[in-house]
Amino acid sequence: MNEMTASDMLRDPLIRQILRADRISLASFATLLDAASRQQARRGGESVPPQPVAQEAWGSEALSSP
Repeated sequence: MNEMTASDMLRDPLIRQILRADRISLASFATLLDAASRQQARRGGESVPPQPVAQEAWGSEALSSP
């Protein structure tokens, strides 16, 4: 199994359901993923920090929809 990208995680129905149950917004989760990605890049010595996940990558489904 391949690792999920941040965009994949933001679109994944199960992850969205967990976020909804925990009352965590997609924006907050995206910010968390971005911060973790930047920290990992610093630890790995990458010279170019990763780009934040664009809201378009979240998909058209709203987090609050059933």
